[in-house]
Amino acid sequence: MDNLNFKTNFVGKDGFVWWVGQIPNQESWQSQIDEGKGSWGIRYKVRIMGYHPYDTGILSDEDLPWAQVLCPPGNSGSAGRMETIKLAQGDTVVGFFLDGHSAQIPIILGVFCKTPESERASTDTPSPFGNFTPYSKTITKDPEFAMKSVGSNSQGTGNDEVTVQEQNANITQTQADQQGKSTLTSSAGATVNNCGGSSPIGGMQVGVKNLLHDVRTINARLGEGTEFARDAIKKRISSATQDITGKASNLVSGMVNDTFNKLGPLSNAGMTGLYSSVKAKVTAATGNPAIGHLAGVASQVSMAAPLQITENLVGCLANNIIADLGSNIEDILSSVVDNAVNFVDCVADQTIGAITNSVIGKVGDGMDQALGGLDKIMQFVGGGAGIGGKGFVENLIRNSTSSIAGAVGLKGCNEPVKKEVGSCRYVLGYGPVSGGDADLSKIIKNANLAASLSNVARLTGFPLEGIQDIAGALDIFNSDMKVPGFKSAISDCYSGLPTVCEPPKIKIFGGNGSGGEAIPIFGRILGDTRYRTGSIIDIKLTNPGNNYTFPPFVEVVDNCGQGYGATARTTLKDGKIDQIYIVSEGENYPVADQSEQVVESVNIIFPGGGYSDGDQVTDNFGNEYDVTVQQGLITKVTPLTQIAVDDVPVLTAIGSGDGAILSANLSDRPDFQGEVKQVIDCVS
Repeated sequence: MDNLNFKTNFVGKDGFVWWVGQIPNQESWQSQIDEGKGSWGIRYKVRIMGYHPYDTGILSDEDLPWAQVLCPPGNSGSAGRMETIKLAQGDTVVGFFLDGHSAQIPIILGVFCKTPESERASTDTPSPFGNFTPYSKTITKDPEFAMKSVGSNSQGTGNDEVTVQEQNANITQTQADQQGKSTLTSSAGATVNNCGGSSPIGGMQVGVKNLLHDVRTINARLGEGTEFARDAIKKRISSATQDITGKASNLVSGMVNDTFNKLGPLSNAGMTGLYSSVKAKVTAATGNPAIGHLAGVASQVSMAAPLQITENLVGCLANNIIADLGSNIEDILSSVVDNAVNFVDCVADQTIGAITNSVIGKVGDGMDQALGGLDKIMQFVGGGAGIGGKGFVENLIRNSTSSIAGAVGLKGCNEPVKKEVGSCRYVLGYGPVSGGDADLSKIIKNANLAASLSNVARLTGFPLEGIQDIAGALDIFNSDMKVPGFKSAISDCYSGLPTVCEPPKIKIFGGNGSGGEAIPIFGRILGDTRYRTGSIIDIKLTNPGNNYTFPPFVEVVDNCGQGYGATARTTLKDGKIDQIYIVSEGENYPVADQSEQVVESVNIIFPGGGYSDGDQVTDNFGNEYDVTVQQGLITKVTPLTQIAVDDVPVLTAIGSGDGAILSANLSDRPDFQGEVKQVIDCVS
C-alpha cells in the first residue's frame, strides 16, 4: 500500500497544501496594528476559500485564523534591515498550510496585485470574498496623492507602470464624489467578449448577461431589497448603460448610413418624377415642349439646396441620436433587472430588440425631419402615390431586414450559416463558452410586433407607459415573465428560475467544423432517487462531426447553474472528433438515470517509452487489461474485466517504462449473455 496514504506528522512529508484567501475587515486584526495590545510578528487574519464560509454570521472575521507572512530574502529584519509588509483589508493572498491537511497553520506566500480599475470598482462595505475598499479608520486616503495610471496594469494592454503623483487637494465635492464612486462586482462567473469585430450585438448581449450576474451577486451579499443593495444595483445599471450605449453607437451609425444609402435611389426617382410632372404641366399649358423642358429642369435645380441641407442634417443625425440614447437604454436595463431573474437567450434577444426599436424610432423621426424639405420630390416615390411624411423612414427600415442586418453585423435570411471558428466568449473561473449568436429574424419579428402593439395602443388613445411606448410592448417590460407558464402575444419568454433542474447537456463548438455531439456520464452520485447530484466522469461521443481543422471546445451546459467545475477537451483525427477526455470532473450536477458503467475501451493520449512485454496496466477499481507494447511504446490497451466504476478510472502503467498517459472510455454494462456451460475444442 502507498505510504503516502498515512500521515507522518513530519513537516514537509505530508504534502504541500496551498490555498487562496482574503484579508478580512481590518477591525478583526486591529490588535496587530495597535502596538502593545497583543501584537507580535507579522501576521494577518485570513478567510480561505473552500475552508471558511462566505457568511460572517457562520464564522466571524474575529474567529478566523492568524496567518504568518513569509518575507522575501533580504527582508528578515536581521541587523535592522527590513521593509514594512503592507497588506490591507480586501487583499487576495496565496499561501500554504504548514501543517498540511490539518489546515490550522496558514502561511502567506504572496499577494495578487490590484489594478486601478479593481479599486475603483470596490465597495465601501467589507464582505467575505467581495471586492471592498482597502481603506479603514487607520488607513485613509491621502488627499495630497492620487494613483495616476500611465497605461494600465490590466492584462493585454502592455506593462506600463502605475506611478504616484502629487495632485491639487483643492477639488470640488462633485469631483471627490466622482473619484470615490463605487460599484460592487464579482469576477467569477462574469463573461468576457473576446471578439470585437464590427457587430455590437455580441458585446451588448454580454453586457446584459453580466449585469444580471452582478445584480444576483449584489442581492446575495447585501440582501435583496435593502437600501445598500438598491444603491449598488442603481450604480451597476448606470455603468452598464454607458457600456451598452457605447456598443449601440455602431448600431446607430450603421443604420443611419444604410438607410441614407437607400434613400439615394428614392431621391433620384423623385427628381425624375418632379421633372416629368412639371414638364408635362407646362407643355400642356404652353404647347411648347422646349419651355416645358426648361421648367422641368428649373424645378430640379430648385431642389438642390434642400437636398444639400438634408445631407448635412443626416451627417449630424447619428451623433445626436447616440447622445440621446442613454436614457432609453437605462430604462430598458432597469426593466430587465426588475423582471428577469434568470438570463436566457430570449431575454438577450428582446433587450436587443428593445434597443433596436428605440434606435429605429429615433433614426426614423430624425430622418423624417431632415426629409421635410423634400416633399416635392418624395411625393413621386412609390408609383406616384407618395409615401413620404411621418413614419416613412421607419417603415422603410422595418421593411428591410438588410438595413438592420447590416447595421448590427448579422447575417441576413438568405446568407449561409457562418461556421464557428473559435470561442468569442470566456467565462471567468470556467473557460470558453459558445457564442450564443443572436437570431436576427426572431429579433426583428418580435421588435416589429412589439412596435405595432405600441402603435395600436397610441392610436386608441391609451399609449403604453414609459419606455414601452418607445421600445415596444416586449416581455422584458412585463413583471409576469418570471412567473412559471408565462406566455404573451410576443413570445413565451420565461425568465424565472428553472422549474426543473435537468441533467447537463454537452455543447461542442468551434474548430471550424460542425456536427459533433456527446452525452455526459455521471459518477460520485449523491442523494436519493428524488434528488441526485454527481460529477461528470466521462463524456461519450455520439457523433464525431465533420470538417474540423482544429480541436473544438466542449461546454457543459447546466440549465439551473447548480453544477460547476467540469471541463473537457477534444482530439481530432481526419477532420472528425476522435476523443473527448475529462480534465476536471466538477460536482453537484443534476444526475439522469443511467445504467451501471464499465470501462469499454482505453485512449492512449501519450504512449510513453521504455516499456516491455509483460508490463501491466491497472486502475483504481481493480480491472485487468491486456497491454500491447511495440518498440517500447504502449500502442494498445484492452480491458479484460468489467468491474463497475462510479468515479474517473485512474489508469497506471506498471513496468520498465514510464510516461504513458491513458484515459478510459466508459459505457453501459452489456447485457448478460449467460454463464459458460461447456468449452468445445473444435480444432483438436
